[in-house]
Amino acid sequence: MKKNTLPTWLKLWIPLAIVALLPTVGAWLQNWYQVYGVDLFVGLIVNTLVATLVFAIFYRVFLKDALAGYIGGIIATFFLSSNYESRLTTLYPILKAINPIPGLDAFGGVIFGLIIAALFVISSFYIGKLLSRLLGRLSWQPKDITGGITVALSVIFLLQMVPTIRDLVVEWPQFTYTPPVLAGNPVASTDKPDIYYIVLDRYTSSDILSSQFNFDNSGFTNFLTANGFSVNPNAHQNYPYTTMSISSTLNANYQTDIVQKFASSSEQTIDPYHEAIRKSSVAVQLQKLGYTFDEVGSWYEASNLSDVANTVYQPEGILTILGHSMTLNSFGRNQVEQSLFWRIVSQGIHIGSHTLLGYSSIDEADSTLYKVQTLHDIAQQPVGGKFVFAHILVPHDPYLFNADGSLNSNAESDNIGEPIKQKYLGQVEYINGQMEQLVTQINKNTAGKAVIIIQSDEGPYPIVLNDEDFDSNDVEQELANGSMLDWSNPDLAMKYGILAAYHVPGASAAAMAQGDDSVNIFRLVLNTYFQDNLPYLPRCYYAYVNGRAQSEVYTDITARLTGTANAACPADSNFK
Repeated sequence: MKKNTLPTWLKLWIPLAIVALLPTVGAWLQNWYQVYGVDLFVGLIVNTLVATLVFAIFYRVFLKDALAGYIGGIIATFFLSSNYESRLTTLYPILKAINPIPGLDAFGGVIFGLIIAALFVISSFYIGKLLSRLLGRLSWQPKDITGGITVALSVIFLLQMVPTIRDLVVEWPQFTYTPPVLAGNPVASTDKPDIYYIVLDRYTSSDILSSQFNFDNSGFTNFLTANGFSVNPNAHQNYPYTTMSISSTLNANYQTDIVQKFASSSEQTIDPYHEAIRKSSVAVQLQKLGYTFDEVGSWYEASNLSDVANTVYQPEGILTILGHSMTLNSFGRNQVEQSLFWRIVSQGIHIGSHTLLGYSSIDEADSTLYKVQTLHDIAQQPVGGKFVFAHILVPHDPYLFNADGSLNSNAESDNIGEPIKQKYLGQVEYINGQMEQLVTQINKNTAGKAVIIIQSDEGPYPIVLNDEDFDSNDVEQELANGSMLDWSNPDLAMKYGILAAYHVPGASAAAMAQGDDSVNIFRLVLNTYFQDNLPYLPRCYYAYVNGRAQSEVYTDITARLTGTANAACPADSNFK
C-alpha cells in the first residue's frame, strides 16, 4: 500500500490558505502597475492568519467528518477573508434596527464583528455537515472529493502565482529605484531661508478656471501677488499625473533616467516615480546644505513615506506590531481594513503603555485639517533651515469641503446635490482661504524671507468633470490603457493646467523668468541662495500614448499645449 506522506493537518490547511489568498493575489495582479511587492505580502500575511484561524476551528470537525470539516472550513474562510468588513458595514444597521443587541457598539463594534463571525462559522459548519450527508448518499468517497477540490484550487493558485512571481521579478528594480544625484556645486551659506513646497492636488490654472469653470480666481491670485508671489495664470505641469509631476519637481529634472531604464520593460509601474519622491535629490541636496526636511504627507504612495525626511507627518494607515509602526500603502491598507481583524486592530491590543497590535487612521476631511494645522505648527518653529514638502489632496475629489469650510453632504464625483464643477470650485475656494492664512503666518514669522512654492501636481480629470457619464470603471480603463493623444485640446489644457505661485524673494526678475515652472523651480532656489549655477531646462510637456499601464512611455505634446514645438526637449518620447 502506498503511504500518504502529507500530514493530516495540511490536507485541511492548504485548501483554506488557497481560498484566503486567491482574492489578494488576484487584486494585486489587477493593480500591478501601481502597487509594490510589499503590498502583496501584507495581504498574504493577513489572509494566511484568517485561514489559520478557521483551520483551528474546523480541524476537529475534519478529523471526525473529513468532508464536513473540509467544505465548512472552505465556506467559512471565503466569507471571513474576502471583503469581510464590507459585509459587516452592510449588515450592521440592518441587524441593529431589527434587534438591537446590548453592547453592539462596544469597542467600535468589535462585539458585533465577533457575533457575525461566529454566525458565519456556525452556518458554514452546518452547511458542511449537510453537504457531507448529501454527497455520502451518492456514494462519493470523501477523500476523492476533497482531493479533487484541493488539486483544482492548487492549479488555480499556481496559475495566479506564475504571473505574480514574474511581475515581482521584472518589477523589482522599479521598487528600489534611486534618482540621479542632482548635478551642480552649491555653496553652503549661513543664510538658509525656510523653504515650503506645498502641492494642492488637482488645482488647475486660473485661465482654465475662467474658461472652463466660469470662475474668477483673481481674489486669490491678487492676494498672492500682493504678498510677493510670481503667479503664472496659464501654467502647465510637465507630466499628466501626481507621482510623475511631483517626482520631476523634487528632482529638478525630467524623467529621462526613468524612461531610459524602464521604458523597454515588459512590465512598467509607477513605482520608480514614488521612489524618486521618497529619495528626492533636491531634499538630499538641501540636507547637505544644513536643512532639516519635514514631509506632510498623504495616504497616497507619492507622499505617505520618505527615505530621507527627518520627520514625516502622515496619520493615515499606521500599523503597529510589537511597538514598531509602519505606514501601509493604499493596497495594504485595504487588505487590513477589509479583514476579519480590522475592528480589533483599530482598537488595539495593549499591555500597559506598549502596543502589541494596533492600527490608526483618520478620514480624509480630518486628514486635510491635520495637514493644514501641521503646516501652521511648523511655521511657528524657529526660523531658518527648514525644508517642508506638503501634499494636500484638495481640490482633489472627494469634494468634502464647501467654500466656507463646512462639510459637503454630497461629496462624490457626480452631479448629486450640485453640479460636479461647483463641488470642485467649493474646494478651490476653501483651500484658497487656508493658504491665505498660512502664507500670512509664514511671511510674518520669517519677515517675508521664506521661499514658498504653491504648486499643483496636475489639473482635474476632464473625463469626469466634462462628461455626464460618471462610470468609474470606464474612467479607470481609459486612464490605464487609453491614449492621451485622443483627448481634445481643451481637455488636455484642463489636465495640464496648474496653479503655479512662487515666492522667491532673493531671485531677480530675470532669474524668475527662467525658473518659474515645475521642473526648474528648485534649480532657481539652489541657484539663488547657494550659487549652484544649475542650467535651466526647456519647458516641455509629455503625455501617455498607451495609458498608465505603460508608465514610462511618453510622447511630447508641447505643441498641443503651447502652440509651439520645442526642439530642445529631452528625448523622453518612446512612442513607436
